[in-house]
Amino acid sequence: MPVSGEVYKQIGRNAAGPVCIAAAYDRVTGAVVGLTASSFVTLSFEPPMVMFALQQHADSYASLVSSKAFGVSLLGHEQSQVAALFATKGREKIERTSFTVGGTLHVPLISDSLAEIECLTSQVFVSGDHAIIVGLVEAARTRSGEPLLYFGGKFGSFAPLPKVDR
Repeated sequence: MPVSGEVYKQIGRNAAGPVCIAAAYDRVTGAVVGLTASSFVTLSFEPPMVMFALQQHADSYASLVSSKAFGVSLLGHEQSQVAALFATKGREKIERTSFTVGGTLHVPLISDSLAEIECLTSQVFVSGDHAIIVGLVEAARTRSGEPLLYFGGKFGSFAPLPKVDR
């Protein structure tokens, strides 16, 4: 028997980072869709691939799992308001956000992010109440700054520890 929801919530308290916005264009309407994802990870160096998970109840679920390409914007610590906005449902998050368009795949990206990654959708795996979307990285741009992290239901930033002598 699986663990209870309360136990699972405690297991899920691991620090997530970087927090990102995954965005694509809806295949029917052409409108931008997107969400905050704290499950983003690099998957492969050769070929360069990334992945993130999204809940089937997300309002952008259908668009993202059927999209041929998507953008990932890794957020800086000063972008917590963007992350909080994109964690909500509804069109307001799109209407209140300024997007840039990627130069290679022309996917929507969040301005001033630490990284802007343009991906072709490679695979989609449905498991439990989530889908895992795997993307082949076609273009990426980075800038310096501190990442936005997520832990225990709160956003935060990275504080390096003093160097440990071995």
